[in-house]
Amino acid sequence: MSETQRDVLNELALVGLTAGSRAKKKEWELVLIAMGVDYQWQEGRLLVPSSQAPRAVEEIRQYEKEEKELEHYFHSAAPKRKNAVASVFILSLLLLFFTVVYEGLGQMDWQYLPWLEQGSANAARIIQEGEWWRTVTALTLHGDPAHVLGNVIIGAPFIIAVCSRLGLGLGWLLVILAGALGNYVNAWVMSPAHISIGFSTSVFAAVGIMSIHTVKDSRLSLGNAFVLGLALLAMLGVGGENTDLGAHLFGLIAGFAFGLITLRVVELQESFRKIDFLFGATAGLLVVECWMMALWGESLLDVFR
Repeated sequence: MSETQRDVLNELALVGLTAGSRAKKKEWELVLIAMGVDYQWQEGRLLVPSSQAPRAVEEIRQYEKEEKELEHYFHSAAPKRKNAVASVFILSLLLLFFTVVYEGLGQMDWQYLPWLEQGSANAARIIQEGEWWRTVTALTLHGDPAHVLGNVIIGAPFIIAVCSRLGLGLGWLLVILAGALGNYVNAWVMSPAHISIGFSTSVFAAVGIMSIHTVKDSRLSLGNAFVLGLALLAMLGVGGENTDLGAHLFGLIAGFAFGLITLRVVELQESFRKIDFLFGATAGLLVVECWMMALWGESLLDVFR
């Protein structure tokens, strides 16, 4: 006696799936054929042998789930590409700023501004004098062309990854804040005579953030995230004549902390995207504010009063 047939459309409807179009019916047919499930359409019903019905429902459900994930990927790919281009442009501003600081773009007045003296992460001035803005301004200063080029080239993949994951504005705000925190802790730990400059503190902050998020996606333990970050620090952040290992290490640790804090943000990314420009504006204004405090001793609010 032949096996009884069962209509699986009702069961699919229970999980929110309907074959409302001819194209969708063809897709489901291909799924069932690929999985070796017998089927037939009869008066608008999708009939399969009763013994194969649970498998048919599960295979179609899995197909639809993967289809939605693929659609979401392509939907989000364009903004991520834009984030990558924008991040590279912002990083290129470090090169422009280096030119302004050291060459003055042909303007003699620029050359006489005390950039390094007022903007470096001078431990004594940060901790003892309370000049916190130096933790941010120091991120934009570099000792020579090789220094700034190295930070741009090494930092680009990690910062692009952070901004693609969290959004351009929020990503850059976190990278700057974590870098500033790394500089502050480094100034607190080092001797008062210690002076530090360079964007590498923020680069390793980005490494820390992405280590946490990468391990979360792979469902490994947080211990693996720390090992991954430290391994990257060992490969990229301990060599060189003037390397500030403390700044790199504390930037990485700050990145770990910000990575843990922002794990939940990924799930709320659609909501945060609507206000991402506010995060970006905050990041830009923070840098401007800190340089105004460093060079002229006044904030943006003082200017507009």
